[in-house]
Amino acid sequence: MKILACALVLSSSSPSAATVPGGSQDHGMLHATNAGTASFDPAVEPELEVRRARTGHLLVRPALNGHEGGWFIFDTGAGICVVSTPLAESFELAAAGDLPTSGTGGSTVTQGALAELLELGPLTLHGVPLMRTDLTFLKEPLGVEIAGVIGYGLLARCVVELDLKTPRIALYDPSTYALAAGAWTPLEFDHLIPTVTASYEGRVGRFQLDIGANTGVTFQEPTVRRFKLLEGRELTDGKLGGVGGFVAIKCGRLASFELAGERFDALEASFPLEAKGISAEEGRDGSIGTKVLERFVLTLDYPGSRICLRPRG
Repeated sequence: MKILACALVLSSSSPSAATVPGGSQDHGMLHATNAGTASFDPAVEPELEVRRARTGHLLVRPALNGHEGGWFIFDTGAGICVVSTPLAESFELAAAGDLPTSGTGGSTVTQGALAELLELGPLTLHGVPLMRTDLTFLKEPLGVEIAGVIGYGLLARCVVELDLKTPRIALYDPSTYALAAGAWTPLEFDHLIPTVTASYEGRVGRFQLDIGANTGVTFQEPTVRRFKLLEGRELTDGKLGGVGGFVAIKCGRLASFELAGERFDALEASFPLEAKGISAEEGRDGSIGTKVLERFVLTLDYPGSRICLRPRG
């Protein structure tokens, strides 16, 4: 999880491995974060009950092991599903050993868990890996108690129609889904988070899609340094915090940003100053938050590695 100085940003980093009792590492279970079998009930509507938090985050209500789960953040920026530690016992989860996790300020170790059953709308998953972490700090900014985060483990088993403005989330069986409008474009993954190509101020780069971040664009520190993005820009000080601690940043605006044919002028942007944690990783330019993505109606097909970004209007 990450918190920006003046805006909430949520992004659960994917684990590097899971250490099971006895000291061995179970890379298959918690690194891939894939659930077991998945099934869709045709008698259940694909539309989910969705609540929009006052920060703009979209919340849904899954059930874990037959227990109503409360409100979970629906987050493309989460590399693994998450359950809040104070509520974990009520779901009767199985222990899954320690979970080394990379985050904003570096690396730490959290507890892994396994849900025998996770139900959300028409989709039922068996054997769902979870990361346990305390999310009680989110109640004040979001205005509601957060029980967990829905991330890659569920998204990888369905097609998602998502509208951040309406708000609307619908889950479909990928084996029978047909796109009603727009066109598919290829989708690549970085740390189990979807990435797309976008352009900014005359450059082309690759960005993660993070609907758990109610911001514009957050750059990687190597990108900031390589292209001298701080020069000639009006900036203020800030901090980006989460797993492993905090990273100093500068907050400013991009003169131009373009995604899927849509142009954004004077877009909010964050520029990390410290080369540590996930902000120090190479291979991508940064991440895109809801201030960009709410301009589109999204269809995410993780199993088919494709996305439809349909501009509004």
